[in-house]
Amino acid sequence: MNKNALKGAGVLLSLCLVFGAVGCQKSDDKAKTKENQAVSSEEAGMTANGGQENTFKPADYTLPVKNEYVYEFLGLKFKLSDQLKKDLTNKSIVMLDDQSPVDKDLKYGILTFSNITDEQKNAVVDKMGDAYDKWKDSLARVGTIGMFEKSLSEDEISKITKCDTHKKLGTSADGKYNYYISSKSGTKGSFLEEFAKTKVDIIEKKDRPDNGFVLAEKSDLEQTQAFDGETSKDLSKVVAKDIDGKEFSSKDFAKYDLTMVNVFATWCSPCVKEIPDLAKVHNEMKSKGVNIVGIVTDTYDGANVDQTAVKKAKLIQEKSKAAYPFLIPDKTLFNGRLIGIQAVPETFFVDKNGKIVGDTYSGARDAATWKKIIEKELSNVKK
Repeated sequence: MNKNALKGAGVLLSLCLVFGAVGCQKSDDKAKTKENQAVSSEEAGMTANGGQENTFKPADYTLPVKNEYVYEFLGLKFKLSDQLKKDLTNKSIVMLDDQSPVDKDLKYGILTFSNITDEQKNAVVDKMGDAYDKWKDSLARVGTIGMFEKSLSEDEISKITKCDTHKKLGTSADGKYNYYISSKSGTKGSFLEEFAKTKVDIIEKKDRPDNGFVLAEKSDLEQTQAFDGETSKDLSKVVAKDIDGKEFSSKDFAKYDLTMVNVFATWCSPCVKEIPDLAKVHNEMKSKGVNIVGIVTDTYDGANVDQTAVKKAKLIQEKSKAAYPFLIPDKTLFNGRLIGIQAVPETFFVDKNGKIVGDTYSGARDAATWKKIIEKELSNVKK
């Protein structure tokens, strides 16, 4: 799987942060810290200005070249011409993805193709804020392949795709969506000719997963079946390692009635700011049968462990005095559970059998709020 699946909406999900106020708040950060207590993020040197890398190169996170793309939640698959694959490889054209808001009824899900200039290819932007969106919007869209709610007119589809020529490919089996391949007339070069050679097939469409994200591609997960809402709720067979190389498996879930899983990134300020609070909660709740683990998304790029991120995670763990494990994502991305996360931190809960239970929580919270949430989730598990 390419590193883009860890980063966001298919591409850079977790970089396109959607933090509300709660995701930026902290508690007791200005309080005087005693010797054996967790330190604040500022004192740990882990704030946005604390020396971490807060920029990235968007062109490095475009969708990879594949022999065939299979999108089971869209209900389509396609193959690009050899020339288009070469263009994607040398990045004269880039492929991205986009869908309507995941927390609302699905209106569309598309794969986009855009020309890219040398300046855009080499651009470095901030991870926080709207810099990535501006970079993406600056690209010259030349084509799309996708699924659209049947009620959408071609004028509305033109606005979504930024294309003016549309070829209807068919309708989904449930009759709710139409499929189109679209292009921008007047595009220079060989793109239009090569794009017309794209082989697109409508296939059986899987039900939309619980996280709302429909752009998980089948071969993203090492040629295995795309994970649906049910399979991604079972972490009992996941085997991962923490940042110190220690194995973490279902045996670790079995030791506790409830495990709180906090998904974060080392570059995410709200994530890091809440870790001292999580360390405090962990110390207070473990006697009640509750454990906490962190999953550090940027320690794994889809192929290799990022040692720079691992070093940052170790520093954060040390300075915050977090006694719970910080895990590196495994190759299955925790059975697909990490796919489609739109913002970090995100937190969910796992029972002693390795099954995901209860609600999912986006954004950071203080210790008191987390304790109330944990008590609620623990009570539900015991029932």
